[in-house]
Amino acid sequence: MNSLKDLIKRYFHFLVVLLLLVFAIVLIYKNNNYQHFALSSTVQTITGPVQKLASLFYQHFKYSSENIRLVNENMELKRNKENMFIVSDDSIHSVFSEGDKKHRRKMYDISSANVVFNTVHKTYNYIIIDRGSKSGVTADMAVLSAAGVVGVVSDVSENFSTVIPMLNPHSRISAKIPSIDQIGTVVWLGDDPSIAQVIDIPQHLLIAVGDSVVTSGYSDVFPKDLLIGTVIEKYDNPNNTFLTIKIRMATDFRNLHYV
Repeated sequence: MNSLKDLIKRYFHFLVVLLLLVFAIVLIYKNNNYQHFALSSTVQTITGPVQKLASLFYQHFKYSSENIRLVNENMELKRNKENMFIVSDDSIHSVFSEGDKKHRRKMYDISSANVVFNTVHKTYNYIIIDRGSKSGVTADMAVLSAAGVVGVVSDVSENFSTVIPMLNPHSRISAKIPSIDQIGTVVWLGDDPSIAQVIDIPQHLLIAVGDSVVTSGYSDVFPKDLLIGTVIEKYDNPNNTFLTIKIRMATDFRNLHYV
């Protein structure tokens, strides 16, 4: 206690001057517009970077809930797209009708899952998601990302499922190039996780770089017209009568977190 009194006595005049200085600065700040602006600008240059870091730190913990919200929103949009229904005149099975349109019966529904494991540089890549039979997942279900096609469910346990992605030699997806209305098959080339190949397209057809490749709808796995990728290279193959077509896949498998 005595040491504190001695400290105050020793620095009494300094403390008084400091308090008066702070009081004067506060008065100037409150009562003079220019000084208010100048001081605020100076303070902002110091505190701005700190506030930015704090904001980024805070946002980091909000990304999870924001991603879930976006996934659910995207899921709802996909759920109501036209290619999720089959057209039918059978009113017994109809769940939707509008005006003079034929009845529609839902053929596909959508749920979401988190990717808990994913490989991209193996010969036989696979993905594990945190949904299984308890969530209604079964083998041969289609798996999509927000951008496009991912793969097909292969094995299912109660709480997890294994997915064979497009980055696997066992994956062969029926595809269509809308610009020429031609059906082919998408296979992975086995090296770059962003590049695949469309096979079985005749050489006489005119295909342009930038053309979209989508699901054909000729199987019960994938709805039609889901984006698979975009043509980045095409050339004649001297060994057969089909074009060699390379596409950049719509799904970024290196950064796949939600399906």
